[in-house]
Amino acid sequence: MKLDSAILYTNDIDKATEFYRDLLGMKVDYSTEGKFVQFSFENGVKLGIKKAKEERERPGAQTIFVQADNIEELYKSFKAKDVVFYKELRVEEWATEFAVLDPDGNKVEFLQRK
Repeated sequence: MKLDSAILYTNDIDKATEFYRDLLGMKVDYSTEGKFVQFSFENGVKLGIKKAKEERERPGAQTIFVQADNIEELYKSFKAKDVVFYKELRVEEWATEFAVLDPDGNKVEFLQRK
């Protein structure tokens, strides 16, 4: 099995789009104005951002993990931007990692496995 896609929920699709596109540098594949935007990772996995409408769709309650090849360089580039950090760069037994929060508080963890 392979992961095909994941969806995060937002209160403001425009702010979320700006975060993932402009701050994280992801390319928009598809969007429906005010409702949904889709990005793709290099390996083809899709990330959807959907405007929350149903009770179960809770912005700020999700976490995604993104593998990075040069995590220290990526971390430094985010430090130079207006990004809210959840976890500063740290070295663990299994990986080097850091995490940021999107505009809704969803956690985006970046890691480089050992």
